Amino acid sequence: MRRSAAILVLLATSGMLGACGKGEPATRTVTATATAPSAHAGGGTQGGGSEPQTHAGGSSAKARALAFARAVNLQAFDVPGFRPSSEREHEHESAREKQLGLQMVRCVGSAVPTGALGSLAAGVGSHVAQASSKKYERSAGLASQSVTSEVTVERTAAEAAGVLAALRNTRVRECLSRYVRLLFEGGQLQGATIGPVSVKYGSPPARGTAGSFGLRFSASISTHGVHIPFYLDLLGFVDGPAQVSLVTTGIPLPLPAKLEEQLFSLLLERAKAHTP
Repeated sequence: MRRSAAILVLLATSGMLGACGKGEPATRTVTATATAPSAHAGGGTQGGGSEPQTHAGGSSAKARALAFARAVNLQAFDVPGFRPSSEREHEHESAREKQLGLQMVRCVGSAVPTGALGSLAAGVGSHVAQASSKKYERSAGLASQSVTSEVTVERTAAEAAGVLAALRNTRVRECLSRYVRLLFEGGQLQGATIGPVSVKYGSPPARGTAGSFGLRFSASISTHGVHIPFYLDLLGFVDGPAQVSLVTTGIPLPLPAKLEEQLFSLLLERAKAHTP
């Protein structure tokens, strides 16, 4: 499944099923005209008060945002022992995914701003720029783990903070949980069946930022009568107009807590050291 550009409500699709074995470095940009206890540490024009940008101003903002994303995102040397994934992610949503996305919009209703719903329905955000790292993975026998990061720069800090506000909304959480379960439970992974999904929320420490979010999705992959645990952790924070997220997966165990915390801290340090 492709990584969603609408991180606001479709947080879970940011590499969710793609993390099961897909994922190529992706960069998506839009010139504006007008993320349990944290796993281990415990995605139309939107309003935001900004004036329409000129073409030159928009290009400049986009260039700065992309430079920021490149400076923050994970690189191969950050994860020794991991290798870049050779598999590509799908570019298009299936009819089922699109239908579930629309159901998600209707479920959320008035719980998030209209502009955010418009972005969700369209499948893209009105952000200035968005870029992800490569997906890095390691495996040994049936065990496998992967890590990737993504940076989105919104037009204003207020728009970026919408991620945090949405995740604190009970209705949004319920809709998100239902949406993710339907995606997982209807999914197939090389002939295997993905069973019921549990979702936990949290807030990993992210001092000096507007706030953070942490989600853990866990399920069981069944094949030939064997049930294998699967974990996906999505941790992130908002700093000014930037949203930074870390996505990790693990089978049959989650990514080690120490490593996950180190990578999250690294992203936080880089974001604080650069200006989007």
